[in-house]
Amino acid sequence: MSKVPHRHITVKKNSLQPILQFITVVDRFSNLPDEVAHQILSLVSLKELIRVGSLSKRCRVLYLSTPSLKFWSSYYGDKQGQLNLLNSFDRFLILRGGNKVQKFQVHLDLCSSLPDEIFRVITWIHIAARCNVEVLDLQLRVYKNDMASFELPSCIFLCGSLRYLIVTLYTVLKVPSFAGSTNLRHLNLSYVQIDDGFSKWISNSCKCIKELQLYHVGAVNITIESSSLESFRFVSVQNDTCHLNITGEKLEDIHVNWEYYQRGSRSLTISAPNLKYFKWIGSLLNRQNLRELMCLEKAEIFLKPRRGICENFDNASEFLRSICRVKVLLLSHETIKVKYALPCRLIFSFGHNKKFDCACCICFGIYKRIFHGTYLGYGVMTCQ
Repeated sequence: MSKVPHRHITVKKNSLQPILQFITVVDRFSNLPDEVAHQILSLVSLKELIRVGSLSKRCRVLYLSTPSLKFWSSYYGDKQGQLNLLNSFDRFLILRGGNKVQKFQVHLDLCSSLPDEIFRVITWIHIAARCNVEVLDLQLRVYKNDMASFELPSCIFLCGSLRYLIVTLYTVLKVPSFAGSTNLRHLNLSYVQIDDGFSKWISNSCKCIKELQLYHVGAVNITIESSSLESFRFVSVQNDTCHLNITGEKLEDIHVNWEYYQRGSRSLTISAPNLKYFKWIGSLLNRQNLRELMCLEKAEIFLKPRRGICENFDNASEFLRSICRVKVLLLSHETIKVKYALPCRLIFSFGHNKKFDCACCICFGIYKRIFHGTYLGYGVMTCQ
């Protein structure tokens, strides 16, 4: 076959001008509904958001009316870069005025001119409260030791629209001491130090709270009493917490992950008559009192006994008896060892007329003969 020679076509620049006149650029983003455009803008960074606002008049309107605001800045030695970003966000908040703020996120590493940065953050919180914020997410990492505590402005607690409050703060968190109510539904605290005033504030001011999550919160004694709380989560590893007391008539879900590696007296007390789901991960405590849980449907117990720290198996026996009416029980193999070492025989009651030596349960470990049960497959045991 003969080769077909390639043809080289030379086009002059002037010849393309008539063609370009008929090409129309379609701005699909500006034609989107406000809700869809705002959802897209909620995923971009502050720099990208500012760039979008300079594209067209329509984009500027969307840029200034976006209800989800996000300021993330990590300090890696660029003080001037962080300062410029802070100034840009200040100008942005001034330009957007009083437009609705649904979600406000501030993830900031406090590094240079500490008082000035704290003042900026407090000012931003005031602006968010005036714009009827619903979700406030504050993650502040302090690189200086001269800030002993951080007190949220009182306006945020008096903000009637606020429903979710998330605070990660590597220092002491101060809550308002005045007697007032808040409409908070969900509260999440991480890496903060709290005092007795926090427990009083939860009991007296948070009358509508449904969910409380405490992650690595520093406090010797934590007492939570709430008539509206439905879900509670507590995670603590190597913290100073010694006594945890939880009381709530509407509590249905409790998750406790509590581990420690030093000697000391520690106790867990739960008074939740309507509790349905309970999960406990961590070390065996000196005293655990769950009262009698009559409505418990599912329990997950993953204890990690540590030699020389706490070996009070009698207390574990009393604790396991308090969940005798649970419908579904999940145990780790460490918990099984604790139970097998108990001097007494545990009786789990299921139903009104039937009693078994052990509940039908799912056990994370392979044991052929334990609790007078028969091994039926990996992780599953029943009783004879």
